[in-house]
Amino acid sequence: MNKKAFATAVASVAVAGTIAAPAMADETATTPVEQAQQAVEQAQQAVDQAAAQPTTQPQQDQVAAAQQAVTDAKTSLDQATAGTQQAQQQVQQAQTGVQQAQQNVQQAQQQVETTINNDPNVAAAQTGVNQAQANLDKAHDSLAAAKDKADQSAKNAETIKKAMNDSQSIRDDAAKAKEQADQAVKDAQRKVDSTDKTKLDQTTAAKQDALGKAQTKADQASAAAQQAQQKADQAKSLLDEATRIAGDANDPAKIQEAQDKAKQADQAVKDAKTAQAQATVAEATAKSEADKTRTQADQAKAALDKANDMKDAAQEKAEQTSAALDKAADAKNTDAKAVKDAKTANDKAQAALDKAEQAVKDAQAQADRTKDEYAAAKDAYDKAQAAADAAKKAADEAAKAQAEGAAGWFKTNKAEQAYKYLTDDSVSQYLEYTHIGAKDDATSLDNLLKALDMIDECNKLRADHGLEPLKVSETAMAMAMVQANYAAQPGEEHHNHNYQYDNVGENLAWGTSDWDPYIGWYTNEKAIYDAALKSGDYPDLADLSPYDVFSKYPDLYYKVGHYLNIIDPEYSVTGMAYSGYDTGDYGYGASSQEFYNDWNSYNANDTTFDASVYRAKVEAYVNQIKSAQSTYEDALKQVEAAKTALDKANTAHASAVLTLDKATSYLQDTQDESARTTQLLADATRKAAETQTAYEQAKSADEQAQASLTTAETDRQAKQTAYDQAKSADEQAQTRLTQAQAALNKANTDVKQAEQDKTAADTRLDVLTDAKNALAKAQTAYDQAKSEADQAQQAKQTAQDELTQAQTAYEQAKKESDKAAQQVKDLENAKTDLAARTQALAAAQADLDAKTQAYDAARNEADKAKQAETDAETAVRNAQQALTDAQARLAKAKSDAKDTDAVKTAQAKVKEAQDALDQAKTILAKAQADLKQAQTVEAQAKSDYETAKAALKTAQQAANPKHDDNAGQTSLNAAQQATVEAAAKADKVMASTGADTNGIILAVVAFAGMGAATLDLKRRRMDVTARHGMR
Repeated sequence: MNKKAFATAVASVAVAGTIAAPAMADETATTPVEQAQQAVEQAQQAVDQAAAQPTTQPQQDQVAAAQQAVTDAKTSLDQATAGTQQAQQQVQQAQTGVQQAQQNVQQAQQQVETTINNDPNVAAAQTGVNQAQANLDKAHDSLAAAKDKADQSAKNAETIKKAMNDSQSIRDDAAKAKEQADQAVKDAQRKVDSTDKTKLDQTTAAKQDALGKAQTKADQASAAAQQAQQKADQAKSLLDEATRIAGDANDPAKIQEAQDKAKQADQAVKDAKTAQAQATVAEATAKSEADKTRTQADQAKAALDKANDMKDAAQEKAEQTSAALDKAADAKNTDAKAVKDAKTANDKAQAALDKAEQAVKDAQAQADRTKDEYAAAKDAYDKAQAAADAAKKAADEAAKAQAEGAAGWFKTNKAEQAYKYLTDDSVSQYLEYTHIGAKDDATSLDNLLKALDMIDECNKLRADHGLEPLKVSETAMAMAMVQANYAAQPGEEHHNHNYQYDNVGENLAWGTSDWDPYIGWYTNEKAIYDAALKSGDYPDLADLSPYDVFSKYPDLYYKVGHYLNIIDPEYSVTGMAYSGYDTGDYGYGASSQEFYNDWNSYNANDTTFDASVYRAKVEAYVNQIKSAQSTYEDALKQVEAAKTALDKANTAHASAVLTLDKATSYLQDTQDESARTTQLLADATRKAAETQTAYEQAKSADEQAQASLTTAETDRQAKQTAYDQAKSADEQAQTRLTQAQAALNKANTDVKQAEQDKTAADTRLDVLTDAKNALAKAQTAYDQAKSEADQAQQAKQTAQDELTQAQTAYEQAKKESDKAAQQVKDLENAKTDLAARTQALAAAQADLDAKTQAYDAARNEADKAKQAETDAETAVRNAQQALTDAQARLAKAKSDAKDTDAVKTAQAKVKEAQDALDQAKTILAKAQADLKQAQTVEAQAKSDYETAKAALKTAQQAANPKHDDNAGQTSLNAAQQATVEAAAKADKVMASTGADTNGIILAVVAFAGMGAATLDLKRRRMDVTARHGMR
C-alpha cells in the first residue's frame, strides 16, 4: 500500500469520526463516548505518525510514537478507573438516600394510621368490633361444643342402634332356632311313633336268648370235642404206654407197684368228687343269692332313675317358670315406664311438628325466589359458555396455525409447491435447521411479516430505478426461509452460499437482528458501483447486465453483486426471509433473498402475488389468528363473570334448597315421630295391660312348679337311699358268688386230674397183668376215643354254625332295637334343645326390649343435642352479623376521620415523604446509569491500553535491525489494525447513542476507495458476494 493510499484511508477514518459526531453532540466533555473516542484518536495518531515517516527513516521514531500512544492510553485508563470509583460512591450514597426515604414514607404512613385510630369515634367503633369479635369467638366455641355433643350423641345413638340391630338379629336367630328345634322335636316324635320299640326289644331279647342257648350249646360242643380229643389223646398215650411197658409184665415187683398206685388213684378220685359236690352246692347257693340281690339293685336303680327324671323335669319346669316370672316382672316394669316415656315423647313430637310446618313454609318461599334467580343466571352462563366454546374452537385452530407458522399459511393459501419446499427433505436440504413456527425461526408469522416489510423496501429501491416491482413468489419465500435458517447457525460452513437451489439469485446477510441488510446490499454497493462508473476503469459498465458484469469484471462483481441482483430488470419474482437465531461471531439474525425470472421452471407450480395483495392476505391471516385468541380470552372473561354470578345464585339457591330440604326432612321426621310416638303410646298402654296379666299367670305357675320340685326332690332322696343299700348288698353277694365259682372250678380241675391219674394207673396195671389183652384193650379204647373225638368235632362245627346264625339274627335285631332307642334319645335331646332354645329366645327378646328402650332414650338425647347445635348455629350467624355491622361502623368511622385536619396533615406528610422517595429513586437510577457508563468506559480504556501496548510491541519488533525491508509496512499494517480495532470498540460504546460507527466508517471508506479494508469489515455483515442466477 503506497503512502497516498494509506493517507487516503486515514483521512476516510477521520471523516467517519466527523460524520459520527452529530450523534454524540448532546454528550458532555466527560461522557464515556468522548473518552472512548479519545482512545480511537490516540490510536489514529499512532497510525498517522507511522504513515508520516518515510520508508527509509529509522524505525525508532515509530517506536517513540507508539510509546507515546501507550502512555496516553494508560492516562485514559487511570482517569476511567477514577471515574468508576467516584460513580460507585455516588451509587452508594443514592442507595442510602432511597433507604432513608423509604423509612420516612413508612413512618408517615404509620402516623396516618395512628391518627385515624386515635379518633374518638374510631376508637369507640374499634371497641365495638373487638366486643363483637369476642362474642363471635364465644359463639363459635359454643357451636363447636354443641356440635361435638351432637356428634357424640348421634354416635352414641348409632352405637346403641347397632347394638339394638344386633340384638334384633340375635332375637331373630333365636326365634329361627326355636322354630328349627320345634320341627326337630316333631320329626323325632314322628320317628319314635312310627317304630314299635317294645316289640323290637322283645324280638331282640328272644334273639339274645336264642343266641345264649346257641352259645351254650356251642360251648358245650366245644368242651365235649375238647374232652373227646383229650380222651383220644390219652387213649393214644395209654396205647403207646401199653406198648412200651408190655415188656415189664413178668416183673412181680412192678406189678405190685402198679396195683398200689391204682388203689391210691381210685381213692383220690373219690375224695375229689366229694369236694366237687360240696363246691357245687356252695356255688349254686351263692348264685341264687347273687341273682336275687342283682334283681333288687336293678329295681332300686330303675326307681332312682325315674325319681331323678321326675326331679330334673320338675327342676327344669321350675327354672322356666322362675325365668318367665322374672321376665314378666321386667316386662311389666318396662312397659309401665314405656307408657310414661311414650306420653312425654308424644307431647314433644307434637310441639316440634307445629314448629317444623312453619319452617317449611318459610323455606319454600325462599327456595322459589332463589330458583328463579338461578334460572336466569344459568341461562346467561349457558350463552356465555356456548360463545366461549365457539371462540375456543377458533382459538385452538388459530393456535395450531400459529404453531405451524408459514407452513400453515402455505397450506391455507394452497401453496402446495412452497409447502413442499419448506417441509420435504427430498426437495430441500438442511431442513434440520428449520423448526416450523418457532419464535426465532424464519417460518414464524412475525418473521414472515418482517420479510414482507423487506420486500416492500426492495421494491421501493427498484422503483427509484424505474423498475417494475417484484412479485412475491411463495416458492421463493419457502426457499429463502430454508436458506435463512441454515445461514443463522454458528460455524463458518453456514456463512456462505450452499447452492442447493438452481437458477436463482440469492443475497445473504448476517447479524441483521439490529441492522438493515439493504444498507450493505444496496446503499454501500451502489456507492461502489457508482464510483466504478465514474472511474472509467470499467468500459461499457452501464450497459452490461449483471451476468455480463460477473463475466467481464468478476472483481467488481464480487463487490456489487447484491446491488445488481436487486436492480436486475430481468428478475420478476422474489422471496425474502429473516431468521433470528444466534449466528455465532456475527451476532443474531440472518437474512436471505431469492430471485428468479418468469421463464424459470419454478413458475410451473408456483403461486405468485403482487406484494401489496400478498401482504393483505398474510396480514388478514395473522390478524385472524391473533384476534381469535383475544376473542376467546374476552369470552372466557364473560364466562368467568357469568360463572361467578351463577355460582352465587347456585349457592344461594342450594342454600335455600338445603334449608328447605332440611326443613322438609325435619317436618317429615317430626310427622313420623308424632305418628310413631302416638302409636308407641297406644302400643305401650296395651302392652302394659298384657304384661300385667302375664305376670300374674307366671307367678301362679312358678309357685306350683316350686311345690312340685320340692316333692320330687324328697322322693328322689328316698330312692337314692334304697338304691345305695341294694347296691351294697349286691356287691357283697357278687363277691361271695365269685369266691364260690372259684372253689367249684378248682374242685372240677382236681376231679379231672384225679381221673386221669386213675386211668393211667389202671392202664399200667392192666398192661402188666394182661399185656396182650391190655394192649388190645388200649387199641380198642383208642379207636373208640378217636371215633368219639371226630363225632364231637363234627357236633362242635354244627353248634358253631348255629351260633353264627344266632349271632347274626341277634345283631340285626339289636341294630333295629338300638336304632329305636337312639330315636327315643334323639327325641329327648330335641326336647332338651327346644327347652334351651325357648329359654334363649326369651332372653334374646328381653335383651332386645332393653336395647330398644335404650335406643329410644339415646335418640331423644341426640335430638336434643341437634337442636342445641341448631340454636348455636343461629347464635353464630347473629354474632357474625353483629361483627359485620360493627366492622361497617368502624370503616365509616375511619372514613369520617380521614376528613379531620389531623389526618389530612399526616397524609400531607406521607405525600411529602413519597415525593422525596421518588426523587431519591431518580437520583439512584441516574447514579446507577452513570456507574454502568463509567464501567463501560473503564473496560474500553483498558482494552485500548492493551491494544496500544500490542502496537508498541509490533513497532519495537519492526525497529529491530534484523528485520527485513517490509518491516515498515508491517508496522503500518499493525497501526492500521489498531485503528480498526479501536473503531470497532468505539462502535460498541457508541451503540447507546444510536450511531453506527462501522456503518459510517464503511460508507466514508467506500467513497475514499479503501476497498481492502472495506471488504474485511463487510464480511461481518453479509456474504463476500451475491449469487446470481445462471442464464
